[in-house]
Amino acid sequence: MFAWLDTLIDKLGLTGLIDSILRYSTRALLVVIICFVLFFVAKRVASAIFFRIPVIRKSKTVNIVKKSRLIPGTMHLMTPLVVRLSAAGFGAAESWIIKAVTVYTIIIIMLIVDSFLEIIDNLYRRKEIAKRRPIKGLLQVVEIVVGIVLAIVIIASWIDESPLVLLSGFGAFAAVLSFVFKDTLLGFVAGIQLTTDDLVQIGDWIEVPGHNIDGTVSEITLISVKIDNFDNTTSTVPAYTLVTNTFKNWRKMSQTEGRRIKRAVQVDVNSVRFCTEAMLLEFSKIEYLEPYIREKREAGRVPIHGEKPGGETANSPHLTNVGVFREYLKRYLENHPDIRQDMMILVRQLAYENRGIPIEIYAFSAKTEWTEYETVQANIMDHVYAIAPVFGISLFQEISGSDLRAIPR
Repeated sequence: MFAWLDTLIDKLGLTGLIDSILRYSTRALLVVIICFVLFFVAKRVASAIFFRIPVIRKSKTVNIVKKSRLIPGTMHLMTPLVVRLSAAGFGAAESWIIKAVTVYTIIIIMLIVDSFLEIIDNLYRRKEIAKRRPIKGLLQVVEIVVGIVLAIVIIASWIDESPLVLLSGFGAFAAVLSFVFKDTLLGFVAGIQLTTDDLVQIGDWIEVPGHNIDGTVSEITLISVKIDNFDNTTSTVPAYTLVTNTFKNWRKMSQTEGRRIKRAVQVDVNSVRFCTEAMLLEFSKIEYLEPYIREKREAGRVPIHGEKPGGETANSPHLTNVGVFREYLKRYLENHPDIRQDMMILVRQLAYENRGIPIEIYAFSAKTEWTEYETVQANIMDHVYAIAPVFGISLFQEISGSDLRAIPR
C-alpha cells in the first residue's frame, strides 16, 4: 500500500531517525487523507440519496433516520477499516494499531446500536399505544446489555484474553455494581413496574406531595420520570419515588370527562331559623323550589296558617332556611349546564365547627381543562355567596379591621 510512497522517500536519500519520522508521518498523513476523502464521498452519496430522491425524501421514517446519528456512524466504519488495512505498514506499532482499531470499531458499533434504538423509540412514539406502553425503558435495558457485552469485548481484546474468562468473574463484579449502583437498580425495577402495571403514562397529569411536583408526564425512562410542571418548570424524579411513595394521577378524570368540585361555605349558626309562611311564599317564587315546597305542603311538612313551632307544635316537622337552602343548591347543580348529571351531585351539612356550619357542595364539572374548570367552580361559588342572603342566611367570616372600625365608640 505504501510502496510508491517509500520509493519517493528513498529518492530523498535520508537516513536514520529523520528517515523513519518522515516515512511514518507521511504514511499516517496519507491514511488520514484517505479516511477523510472516503467519508466525504460517502456523505455526499448519502445526501444525494436521502435529500434528492423525492420518494425517499418525503418518507417520515427516512426523516427520523436522517435526524439520528445512524448514517454518520455507519459511514465512520470506513475509518477503522482503512486503518486496519494499513496497519502492517507501521512496523512494530502494528499490534497497538490493531488493538486501537478494535476499540474504535466497537465504540462506533455502540453508537450505531444507540442510534438504531433511538429510531425505534421515535417510530414507536408515533403510535397511540406508546402513551400507555412506552418502550424507552426496555430499549435502555437493551442498550445497557449491549454496552456491557461490548465493553467486555474491548477489555478482552486489549489484554489478549477470551471474553469468556472475563465473564467468569462477572458474578463478583456484579455484586459490587449492585451495591454501588443501588439507586439505579431500584429505579430500573421501579421503571419496569410503572409501565407493566400502567401506573403512569405519557401525558398523565400527576401530583407528588412533598416534592412540589404538579404537572404532565412528558417522558418515562428506565430509571426516571420527567414531568413538565404547570409553572413552566421541569422536574425529574426517580421511578422508585413514584412506586414507594403516594402520588395522585388525574388520568381517570380526563377519561371520564368529569372533574370534582368539593367546596364548602360556613353558615353563621345565628342565622339558622325555622321557615315562616311568609318565607315559604317568597321561596316558592324561586323556580327550582316551587315544586319542592308544594310537595312538602302536601306531605304536611310545613306550618300552616302561619303557626310557629312551639307549644303543641313543638314536635311537629318544620322546614329550616338552611334545609331549603341545601335543597336549592342541589337543584341548582342538577340544572347547571356545566355539571355532569350522570355523576354524583351532593349538597351536605358537615359537622358543626366554632367557625359555623359547613355546607359542602360535591359535584363534577364537565369542563376538565384547568382554566375552564376554575371558571365553572368560581361561577358556582359566586352564585352561592350571592343567593345565601335570600334565604336569610349569613355566611361566617372572621372579624376584620374594617369591622372593628365600624363599631360605634
